[in-house]
Amino acid sequence: MFMSKGINIKFKYLWMLRLIAILNCSLLFSQQEATFSQYMFSQQLINPAYVGAQSYTQLSILNHSQWINIDGAPETQALSLGTKLSEKIGIGFSAFNDRIGPARNTSSSIDFAYHLKLNEKNLKLGLGLKISGRLNSLDLSGIRTVQSGDNSFLVQTQNELNLNFGAGFYLYNPKFYLGMGIPFLIEEDTFNIQRNFYLVLGGIFKISDNLQLKPSLLVQKTAEIETIYDNSIWAVVNDRFWFGPQYRASLKNVLPSQKSGGYFGAIAGVYISKNLSLGYAYQGATGNQRLGITNTTHEILLRFQFLSKYRGVLRSPRLF
Repeated sequence: MFMSKGINIKFKYLWMLRLIAILNCSLLFSQQEATFSQYMFSQQLINPAYVGAQSYTQLSILNHSQWINIDGAPETQALSLGTKLSEKIGIGFSAFNDRIGPARNTSSSIDFAYHLKLNEKNLKLGLGLKISGRLNSLDLSGIRTVQSGDNSFLVQTQNELNLNFGAGFYLYNPKFYLGMGIPFLIEEDTFNIQRNFYLVLGGIFKISDNLQLKPSLLVQKTAEIETIYDNSIWAVVNDRFWFGPQYRASLKNVLPSQKSGGYFGAIAGVYISKNLSLGYAYQGATGNQRLGITNTTHEILLRFQFLSKYRGVLRSPRLF
């Protein structure tokens, strides 16, 4: 068992026990790759076929802070930039930095996509390729053991840089999308990082001139871990504001519970200007106390959108 430097072990020992138990319990859906609540706005991170699906250049910046006020809690930042070079070709760059305790995973990727028009109703299919460099690090220099001289923590800092590849497809029109991505096809044995599969589905349904509904679904599968899904539905008002509930659970148990894990949360956002939107996602004690969640998770998204030089196709809705 271990504690960070400067932490009073008498008061924090039980918190670290709980943290380690969560990280090693598949029933609570501990994942090897970072997963964002606002994935529908940053699909390029998990599916390279998404890049170029819009007729504008898009830059998304995400910060995900989990379990606030717990030392060593997960902290993730991500960036994605994509644009359309022609009617059929999209290109982009994506990167993320994911840190939990002494472990850090940093990745930078170049994303390519080729888009095919399938019919006259603007249904298209994108096929994508991701080429990544991923650095996995383990730094135990900030660890203080309960018993001095614990050989389990005498390992020096470890770094491993790997070349990796990803692939995906993205079927879409201005009101609907269905995609599947595998961002990292090659598994990395040294840090026991396994392959993750992502399926994303969503759309926009008009209720009135001022109100639309936007459901979204993400399904994630990793070997030896239960298949999980993330479900949300928002109200979109005047094409400017959106808000609604979200929850995460396993397909086996359908809804979050104290036994099987998961959470309830909410997402909201606003277009600050024509080219800039702000999104926010929350999970915390409110609505989750019966699940044993007493800490708060915040996620903030900034998204910039600019019309690209290529104007040969209909501009897609800005809500995915």
